[in-house]
Amino acid sequence: MTNAQRRAAWLASQKADGNSLLSVSKPEPTPSSAFRPHEAGEYYLATVDTVGKFKMFAKDIKPPVYTYGITTVRFELDADTGKWIWFDGAQNQSPRKTQEGWRLGSKRLHDSREGAEAELHREMEKNGDRVTKVHDLPDDMAALKKIRSANHPDRSADADQDLYQAVVEKLDRMRTESLAAA
Repeated sequence: MTNAQRRAAWLASQKADGNSLLSVSKPEPTPSSAFRPHEAGEYYLATVDTVGKFKMFAKDIKPPVYTYGITTVRFELDADTGKWIWFDGAQNQSPRKTQEGWRLGSKRLHDSREGAEAELHREMEKNGDRVTKVHDLPDDMAALKKIRSANHPDRSADADQDLYQAVVEKLDRMRTESLAAA
């Protein structure tokens, strides 16, 4: 049954009861349309951001640099409203249902990390980036340098070269951001 059919049935029942439509409150959402977290409780958001500033009259125009990340979302039940919310650091957000699944703001919620990584891989291919694996990298420069040295391909035969490349790119982005801020 579609929402329009539900609404028509509800309006017909209200007219049959003789109640005025203005005094009746909105019907409660059905359990099928309400968000309930799955057993694992964790969801994932794939985020793609652009680093660098666009200069209108620059002589050497460079393509934008993209950063890719996966955010782990753990929902909490709001006691006042009874809705599941996630605080993103600025505001509380509740998931909303669309035809293809649940969304948080404009981003799709993924039940598994693999789904979020698949979305990021599609974005990487679209943007022409060569990163092949998404890593959860810290924002600490010293920790990144340790990871880089541990996975340096010249020093270790067992090095994870994708991780090394991702760390190098993140260090470069952090340097350009700090120079742009200064």
